[in-house]
Amino acid sequence: MEHHGNDRQPTPQWPLRLVFWELTARCNLHCRHCRAEAGPDASPDELATGEIISAARSIRDFADPIVVLTGGEPLVRSDFFEIAEACRGTFSRVALATNGTLIDDTMAQRIVNAGIARTSISLDGATAETHDAFRGQTGSFTAALTGFEALKQAGMSMQVNVTVTKHNVHELERLLTLAMEKGAEAFHVFMLVPVGCGAEIADDQRLSPQETERALTWLFEKSVELGQHLQIKATCAPQYFRIMQTESARRGVTVAKPRHGMAAVTRGCLAGSAVCFISRTGDVQPCGYLPLQVGNVRRQPLQTIWQTSPTFADLRNPDKLTGKCGACQYRKLCAGCRARAYATTGDHLAEEPDCPHQP
Repeated sequence: MEHHGNDRQPTPQWPLRLVFWELTARCNLHCRHCRAEAGPDASPDELATGEIISAARSIRDFADPIVVLTGGEPLVRSDFFEIAEACRGTFSRVALATNGTLIDDTMAQRIVNAGIARTSISLDGATAETHDAFRGQTGSFTAALTGFEALKQAGMSMQVNVTVTKHNVHELERLLTLAMEKGAEAFHVFMLVPVGCGAEIADDQRLSPQETERALTWLFEKSVELGQHLQIKATCAPQYFRIMQTESARRGVTVAKPRHGMAAVTRGCLAGSAVCFISRTGDVQPCGYLPLQVGNVRRQPLQTIWQTSPTFADLRNPDKLTGKCGACQYRKLCAGCRARAYATTGDHLAEEPDCPHQP
């Protein structure tokens, strides 16, 4: 836990835009890449319903971020709808990240009625064979699509999330087609961050920097082609912003970049500068993939943590970056993935290991 000095001044120039709130680590699946190392049992010190609602109201005193309720699998909490409705009464936009396998028509309608603005469901393969192997449960692909379709029919704005490794990179085109066929509004591609269970994925299953570059260039091409029909976004891939800039200039094309809302595209790594993560026990981190605890909402309001954390201050200063990220002309636009740097070196300000660009 870091010290928050009294001499640090608030930083209103860094508005909090997005909070990922891990309600639980419990989950009915066994995904190979899980950040939360989820399992069947609840943590004994998970935040209680009242603690979550109280912390949410204190956040609203200084910010109105998009709040993403996540896990584990958040729907396994018996008080999920009480939490969701309280958050919707507090914040302008609340989203849900789920594996989709627990959602039938009745559950879908309850999610819509709770005021959730968007639901993301992860599809890690375009076929049952690929997805189920990655998710650790036979039938999870079919169940996820059933949940997706139930939510879509109930009127939910839907997003497909894809975590890319060598097991499914060859299916990206088919996954994009599937997302469009199912009526998704957004398609978000996540580049694997080796934390939690993801750290156990063999190196030979992770994309190389060159393969990552090719996948992100493909994603840019699709955003140019399909951007009027689908919100396409790279996540945990800040180098995508370099690719967007250089490829736009090379091709003489303009890609719309929404600055606000669910489709916001601003700059690369936002950990600690526009985004933070609250764990199931109340610990605050720059993002869910960067396990640096900078405070706990049980002991401090998030406003205090957000405005006075030395770690957050460092992450907001691109001149603190080292290695090739520190020397890169795109460091203010990109900043490199701070979580991958930390996972690889133990230093969250070190260079991004999955970027092939040489400054």
